[in-house]
Amino acid sequence: MADAVDESPDTPPPAASLNKWSRRLISAWLLYHVLGIAIAPLGVSPTSPLLLNIAQFFRPYLQASYLNHGFHYFAPEPGTSTLVEFQVERPDGSTVEGVTPYRDIWPRLLYHRHFMLTESLSYVPDSLLDEWHESYARCLARKHHGRKVHLTQVVHFLPRPEMVLDGMPLDHPSRYEKTELGFYESPAEDP
Repeated sequence: MADAVDESPDTPPPAASLNKWSRRLISAWLLYHVLGIAIAPLGVSPTSPLLLNIAQFFRPYLQASYLNHGFHYFAPEPGTSTLVEFQVERPDGSTVEGVTPYRDIWPRLLYHRHFMLTESLSYVPDSLLDEWHESYARCLARKHHGRKVHLTQVVHFLPRPEMVLDGMPLDHPSRYEKTELGFYESPAEDP
């Protein structure tokens, strides 16, 4: 038979083990936390100045607790997305072509990780861009057992609502802009 739980009237409920001020402090923190989570997506431009000011009050806490997710990627007006096309030439002369992030990457969290890496190309300081591109090329050369890598940045612009209403597909070629990032050669002894 299972052990019986002691439900005697002498056992205080768990909340009673905290004093009144501790319970109030925890309640205030929970309220602040929930309000911060609710205001985070509402405080992303474009929005009202009132919501932007309210969001400023919560921003330090949201950043410190890493709750300031990139809501601007999804709504209310998502921006462009950045992809990287690649061609890897192997020592035997064969090539591997692809795009990162690859749409069918699984688990899905890995897709988002790759997406955030390519998105970061828009924010890398110019002084670090060459090193950043070389790091992509090294990784791709290692993954596909290649020596030479050609990279192209592909920026995908969303069509305006009237374009979609007129029947333009989301992946219409006119919505992409390609910029060659360069050719990179992997050293023979790359670890």
